[in-house]
Amino acid sequence: MTVHEDVEARPKRRRAETVERLLDAALETFAEVGFAAASVEDICRRGGFTRGAFYSSFRTKDELFAALYARETSRDLERVEHQLAGIEQEADPVGAAIERCLSTMRADRTWVLVQAEYTLHAARHPGAAALLHEHAAALHARLSALIDDTAARAGMPLAVPAGQLARIVLALHDGVVLQQVSVPESTGTERQKTHPTHPAANDLERTALLLLLRAVTTD
Repeated sequence: MTVHEDVEARPKRRRAETVERLLDAALETFAEVGFAAASVEDICRRGGFTRGAFYSSFRTKDELFAALYARETSRDLERVEHQLAGIEQEADPVGAAIERCLSTMRADRTWVLVQAEYTLHAARHPGAAALLHEHAAALHARLSALIDDTAARAGMPLAVPAGQLARIVLALHDGVVLQQVSVPESTGTERQKTHPTHPAANDLERTALLLLLRAVTTD
């Protein structure tokens, strides 16, 4: 890269860094006070920005949430894709896929709370509902393609369309995580048993996924 090219690239890097910091601040603020209660000023204050910095990147809080949703779900899927690499070499691809994915899929309280709150917000606001539907559809399409590819590589035909299986898996995962995240946070041994990132919190999802995937895959 030439000096001229580096100078031209700096504003883009700074803008990308600003967007990332705004997303981080929004995630923490939405989780702390809720999407509706959070103001643009609250987000900017937490991130160390002015309102001008916010509006130079996003027009509304909903647009900000859309970027946050895309970032968080993309990170999750990238981790899953990485874990499923070489799954066809396992003696039990179904069991191995579940164990690998459960070890990496995020179920932290912060993002779960934010996503659940925005879903309720979308139920009351048509514009937000359309935005959420658009981004959820992109997540569904990507997960469907991943399921199709993984099943083909492992030589396991699916008894149901990959798109339908993707919807079931997403609904199952979201339901189990919400059930766990609604348990009040505590400390010590009690927190280890109830916190969604602890292995004990994965037992229900592990069992359900095993029953589901064994039923819809054939050798």
